[in-house]
Amino acid sequence: SHHSIYQRMPGAKILSPMTPKEWLYTYEQFMNDDDVYYISEHRKSYDNTEELEDTIHDRADITLFPFSITRFAAEEAKTMLEKEGLKVNVIHQLWIKPFVCKEEWTKALNNSAFGGIVLDDDYEEGAASSIAHNIMMNSNKKVRTLCLRHRTAGFHPSVDNLPPSAEEIYRKVKEICNV
Repeated sequence: SHHSIYQRMPGAKILSPMTPKEWLYTYEQFMNDDDVYYISEHRKSYDNTEELEDTIHDRADITLFPFSITRFAAEEAKTMLEKEGLKVNVIHQLWIKPFVCKEEWTKALNNSAFGGIVLDDDYEEGAASSIAHNIMMNSNKKVRTLCLRHRTAGFHPSVDNLPPSAEEIYRKVKEICNV
């Protein structure tokens, strides 16, 4: 699921499907196109049988733009935060490249009191920062990133480098919203 390395390839398209319908859509896009596709897959998507729906409030405290496995953590964090009275938009992301910021997403972000966060299971200085910049340029709000920590990983719990958890997202949102 480390897709940022492929982002710099001109003309390549990158998607990160996490639901059954997204996998079907991705396959259909690939079959009807002559471009190079990189499908950033996370093994947790294989167990998922549910579709993920965006949550957009008229007035939210914050807007989350999660990619890949962070989409499930964003949903968990939203539930935790809403129990405390915060309104959280979650706008699930499938396309990494080309990234197109939809008008409805910009409107939702602009109606968020504390801006947004791009969540990714890749390193921050890659696709996430580029996408956050793109979203900010289309809005009047600050968009932060929350991704892998800036360190190498290993295959032991003490050295693994995992994507942001629901708890980490929860803490980051509370910090940004000053609660």
